[in-house]
Amino acid sequence: MENAHSLLKRVRRIEITTRRLVDQLMGGEYRSAFRGRGMEFTDLRTYQEGDDPRTIEWNVTARTGVPHVKLMTEERELQVLILLDVSGSLKFGSTSLTKEERVVETAALLALAAVRTGDRIGMLSFARDVVDYIPPDKGRNHALTIVHKVLATRGRQEEADIDKALAFLGRVLHRKALLFVISDFRFGRPSKLLSAASRRHDLVGIHVFDPREVNMPDVGLMRFQDPETGRALVVDTGSRAWRKAFSSMVMQMNAQREALSRTCGFDLVSISTSDDLVLPLRRFFQLRRRRRSHL
Repeated sequence: MENAHSLLKRVRRIEITTRRLVDQLMGGEYRSAFRGRGMEFTDLRTYQEGDDPRTIEWNVTARTGVPHVKLMTEERELQVLILLDVSGSLKFGSTSLTKEERVVETAALLALAAVRTGDRIGMLSFARDVVDYIPPDKGRNHALTIVHKVLATRGRQEEADIDKALAFLGRVLHRKALLFVISDFRFGRPSKLLSAASRRHDLVGIHVFDPREVNMPDVGLMRFQDPETGRALVVDTGSRAWRKAFSSMVMQMNAQREALSRTCGFDLVSISTSDDLVLPLRRFFQLRRRRRSHL
């Protein structure tokens, strides 16, 4: 097990690394992609001539016998929640990074970006069950606590159950939030709660993948081990039949993931372990900003 001193050094190292990435990301894309989500209730006052009748608070008016209106202000502060998949499938890696390491980088980047814009940031990690939860709060120290927790959480030899994470979130998160689900989206069963979570919150999926999961070269006989079940299998990567089956499986998984995004109504951006981390996020934020400007 990693000792506390070593873990603190890793937290400091990843803060320095992601600080540069945050500077690249914060060219207005993050803020403008998610700001101005609507109006929030702040107070009540008695009705005055000229007030919009649509702002009348009917329950208070009925209880007091005096017409009251709701005072609304534009939301200036986001509540951001990172849902972090720490299941076994993320241990895979064929480049200098594993999917798990890319997930950690992405979570740290988003946490520090949220701090930079003065937003409240929280984290929920999950595998088969909820592993850890840090309620949203502000400040650099709070963001570094999240990074510390993310680094200390080891991938588990089990599948991810997104619905257990979302059910827990429904019990503890009472305000609308911006949810980032960082995962390889290899859930053990179809989700029943993603659609409801997407309607209630602003949900963005960040799909992390390894290039060998979509394009396997011919390297002859190769031994694979499922990191979630431990089951091992030797395959001939040069076999035409195997390569055809592999290609078909990749296309099917891509189609299922895209269908999940469409039917549940959330945005999805894919990031490879071999890609520049900031570039696909910036492209996504710019696209989202342009789309929102036309609403």
